[in-house]
Amino acid sequence: MESTNENIWFFIQDSQQQGPVCLFELKKLIEQRVLPGDTFVWNKSMECWQMAKSLDIFSDSILESSRIHLLPDNFKTKKEYVEATYPSGRPYVRYLARFFDLSLFSITFILSVSILFPSFIEDTFNLYIFILSLVFWIIIESVILSIFGNTFGRAFLNMRIKSVNGDKLNFITAFKRSLFVNFLGMGFGIPILNVICFFFSYRDLKGNGISTWDCKIGTVILYGQVSMARLFIAGSLPVGLLAAGFYI
Repeated sequence: MESTNENIWFFIQDSQQQGPVCLFELKKLIEQRVLPGDTFVWNKSMECWQMAKSLDIFSDSILESSRIHLLPDNFKTKKEYVEATYPSGRPYVRYLARFFDLSLFSITFILSVSILFPSFIEDTFNLYIFILSLVFWIIIESVILSIFGNTFGRAFLNMRIKSVNGDKLNFITAFKRSLFVNFLGMGFGIPILNVICFFFSYRDLKGNGISTWDCKIGTVILYGQVSMARLFIAGSLPVGLLAAGFYI
């Protein structure tokens, strides 16, 4: 028999926390496609918010929804559906938004320092300049998120970051998240370490639909449709900046 905590659920809809609802009601909302399978859900027995489709308890409801409303002829078994709809945190879009923001800030930072302290840029190794700009970006990003609720890169790629109750992040929460992202997600740009960090963060996003830091801090990334043209533009800036760094 399930405990009271396991039967009381909350979910995110339209960037707002909804609930409480019982498990039966939540399953019916998913079956009837009122809620999609990638809806973030939570109850008191869970450590953090997770997508409904990443939890076995909702597998039958999601499968039933797909059979009735989506592609009934394409999914004959539960295994086929799970393989086709494995949770995805859209890591590539997140990485592009992150590097786009960081590239814009790095260009502004380098130009400003070049004007004020030209000898510093000439005498300092490029990797050190990048790490220094990364440290400053942690603070700047936190300020931007606490004031505007989003960064330019995320807005450009139609992403939003919210707390689990639908509010924009305050400075402390934004600072903690930015610190975690740049340390656990990017390894502070240190070669080899950053590759290891990217691997583990990619694994978490593909496997759980949510990053470790979002899970622990209580933040949610909301995705919208984004064109290939915007993805190309967002990817071109950091690649161009990296190429320029090697050339210089």
